[in-house]
Amino acid sequence: MPGFPHPHGPVSPELSRRSILQLGGGVALLFATGCAAGTKAGGSDTPAASAAPGGSGAPAASALRIAVSSYLSSWDQDFVGFDLTALMLYKNVFPYMVDYGVTSVGGGQILDTEAITPTFAESFEPDADNKVWTLKLRKGVKFASGNEMTAKDVKWSKDRAFAAKANVAGIYRLIGLTEADQVKVVDDHTVTFTQAFPSALTRQIQAISLYVFDSEEAKKHATADDPWAKEWFAKNPPSGGYFNVGKAVQGQEIVLTANTGYPGPDGAKSPEIRLTVVPAAANQRLQLQNGDIDIAFGIGQRDIKDLKTTEGIKVISAPSNSQVAIQMSVTTAPFDDPAVRKALAHAVPYEQIIANVYGGDARPAKSVVPLDMPGYSETGYPYAYDVAKAKETLSGAGKTSVTSELVFQTDSEEQQQIAVLVQSEARKAGIELKLTPLDPATLAERREKKNIPLQVTVGQLWVNDVEYMLGTSFTKGASLNYSNYVNDEIEKIFENSHTVVDEAERAKLWLRVQEILAGDVPWVVVCQPNFNLPVREEVAGWVQPMDGLARLRYLSVSK
Repeated sequence: MPGFPHPHGPVSPELSRRSILQLGGGVALLFATGCAAGTKAGGSDTPAASAAPGGSGAPAASALRIAVSSYLSSWDQDFVGFDLTALMLYKNVFPYMVDYGVTSVGGGQILDTEAITPTFAESFEPDADNKVWTLKLRKGVKFASGNEMTAKDVKWSKDRAFAAKANVAGIYRLIGLTEADQVKVVDDHTVTFTQAFPSALTRQIQAISLYVFDSEEAKKHATADDPWAKEWFAKNPPSGGYFNVGKAVQGQEIVLTANTGYPGPDGAKSPEIRLTVVPAAANQRLQLQNGDIDIAFGIGQRDIKDLKTTEGIKVISAPSNSQVAIQMSVTTAPFDDPAVRKALAHAVPYEQIIANVYGGDARPAKSVVPLDMPGYSETGYPYAYDVAKAKETLSGAGKTSVTSELVFQTDSEEQQQIAVLVQSEARKAGIELKLTPLDPATLAERREKKNIPLQVTVGQLWVNDVEYMLGTSFTKGASLNYSNYVNDEIEKIFENSHTVVDEAERAKLWLRVQEILAGDVPWVVVCQPNFNLPVREEVAGWVQPMDGLARLRYLSVSK
């Protein structure tokens, strides 16, 4: 494990505390798309041009080879969630104005959520009241198309985000941004964001929201029926981030080339990164062992355990706040009945999942609020595996049996294993589940239609705060609220929390939130697996992401 002295042992408390934040994952959140000059839908062999010269140093000589389990569901970052391949790529190919810094902890490096630094921007600072934030862009930065990146691109990108009423718009409301008019162009390289109220979350929210794409190129593909070019964005890869998309072949391969025009610190260390779609975990493992790839992003926990002792391979390990949950649609029968939701919560074999799916390398969770998050209380999820209790609860609702569909992502071995175990145990309690594996694109479509009664989700919260958790997952209109859950008291707590800064007062609010969620149980909270990533020994520069989305610019490989 690069940088960490004890790759398979305990990690320092500080690392555990600071490597906390989302979605991704099967869960993730936010995003919109840029434009790719030189690439075509379905894959083109024409490399996208690098942006303007003036990058931060020559990259290493060797190309980095990565295996992923699936091709991304869409290139449109404004609408994608729960697609790890897509969300990870977005972090590397979209130009973000600000991003997390890097800090050293326990001999290794992690993304530092307490140090938000300018990247494509020159600065991003508030006024004295912390309500008006001014973004200044670096001059002379160009997209792959040759168009200069200016304030009009920032404004167009945020106008589109508000119009989309999806990822970014959903979390911008946490910091008092609800209307496009709150984002104004001052001059060619200056934009202001005027919030309705000051917020301690602003820097972190903007670190995951303030991406920009080439508005001039985008307008070429807009139509009267599709003014934001949503259809075009979904199929065409962007460029202009830390990397450009040099090649994209649908379902097969994506090639990234270092953007030598990146103007900020820490430019890409690898000149080229080749991401190959290898759906089968067994094939990824074999390719890693044979040295055909350098990093495997789709290997399950059981194989990782074996790889820890395999010559030529090291496993990067760290605690994680990645949450495995089963979201129940509270507006869809049979889970519109709280008793049925509670019955399922008692029918899930939590310890068996931790042992069999994760090899014991996961932490049991006792709340919807993640472990290590301020305000976490074990009273937040008072459910344990108890088939007799599940039967009794179901019977108390006047039901002897119910049937439903359990959806999981088809390319996830872990989600499939969880689904099979839950199906087996739930049947004993009178809950019959039909397992439905869905590819990322189909899964995204069904989530948008809100017609999934029961689904496995995996992901991390990118901001380590219960207010953020509520705003993304448990309030009306929240982008990750696939349970369709709304509770009037939680809505009021959420609104009040915007202006509460005292930690003790916030802790009282969060305790009440967990009491409510324990009674309403919109989620089955399964566990929190630790982060593990198998790589070849020659891979260096790993920076632990708090959101599960690798920043590929720090990585290099020596051969």
